[in-house]
Amino acid sequence: MPELTTPAGATVAYQTFGRSSSPPMLLIQGLGAQMIGWRDEFCHILAAEGFHVIRFDNRDVGLSQSYPEGGYRLSDMANDSAALLAGLAAFPAHVVGQSMGGMIAQLLAVNQPEFVASLGLVYTTADLRHAIGEDLVSDRLEAPAPLDRAEYVAAYVAGEEACASRDYPQDTAWLAELGAQMYARNPRIDGAARQVHAIYAEPPWAPTLERIDVPSVIIAGDSDRLIDPAASFDLFRLIPGSRLSIIPGMGHELPRTCWPLIARLLTDNCRRAAARADGDYAPSPLPVTGADFAGPEDRATRVAASRRTR
Repeated sequence: MPELTTPAGATVAYQTFGRSSSPPMLLIQGLGAQMIGWRDEFCHILAAEGFHVIRFDNRDVGLSQSYPEGGYRLSDMANDSAALLAGLAAFPAHVVGQSMGGMIAQLLAVNQPEFVASLGLVYTTADLRHAIGEDLVSDRLEAPAPLDRAEYVAAYVAGEEACASRDYPQDTAWLAELGAQMYARNPRIDGAARQVHAIYAEPPWAPTLERIDVPSVIIAGDSDRLIDPAASFDLFRLIPGSRLSIIPGMGHELPRTCWPLIARLLTDNCRRAAARADGDYAPSPLPVTGADFAGPEDRATRVAASRRTR
C-alpha cells in the first residue's frame, strides 16, 4: 500500500484507481472507517467515468499515522487531505466526503479552496445538532475491545446496523468481509474516539460555508438514523449554487443498487466544474429522473435545485 509523508511528518496511506492523467477525485471516509470502506467496485465505476480516484486512511485509522495523544481537530484532518493532494500533485481535485469525511471536505473547501475543484457531500452535516444517532455511535465506541478476529468482525457488523437503509437490505456478507479486511490491516479501534473529539473540538463552521465557490452536490437518504436528512437541506441553503438530492429509503450507507445514481450525481457535478473552468458554466439544474435510478421500485430522487448563481 503506497504511503506519503506530509510536511508535518505524518504518514498517510492511500490507494488510487484509474489513469493518473485523469482529473483527480479524492474520497474521504467517515468516523473510524478505513479507506477500503469505499468499495473497490464503486471506485472502479468512478474511474471508468474518467477520474483518477484517490482513497486514503484518515489519521488514527487503518495504516495512516496514529495519534494516541489526540489533541487534533477536524481542520487538522482537512490539512492531511490537502497535504496528500499536494504530495501527489493531484489538485485541484473533485472532493467527495461521506459523514465525518463530508465535514472534512467542507473545511478543506472553505480554508484551502485551491485544492478543491468540486464538492460532493454525502449524508453529512455542518451542525452537530443534526447528529441524531449520537447514542448509537457512543454505544459502539464504548463497547469492550474485541479480543480476536471473530469478535472484531461480529462487533463491526453489529455496529453497522445503525447505518442500515429502510428500503435496501444491508449487505452483511460484504460487511463481514470488510470487517475481516480491516482487522488484517489494523485491528485497533481507539482512534475513532479521538476522531469524535476532533469533531467536537472544531469551532462552528456553518457560517463559513457561504465562502464555498465550487459546484457542490449534496446527497443523503431519507431514512438515515445517524445524521438527520434535515442537515442536507441546511447545507443546500448555506452553500451557494449547490444542488440537493434526497434518495428515498437510503440510510447512512451506499447500497449497491444506488451506486449508478450516486455516481451520476457526482459525475454531473464534476462536469459542472469542468464547464465552469472552460468558461461555459451554467447554474441551471439538470433533472434526475427515475430512469437514472436502478432501485427496486425505480423511484426518482427528490431534487432541489438552487436558484442562486455565483
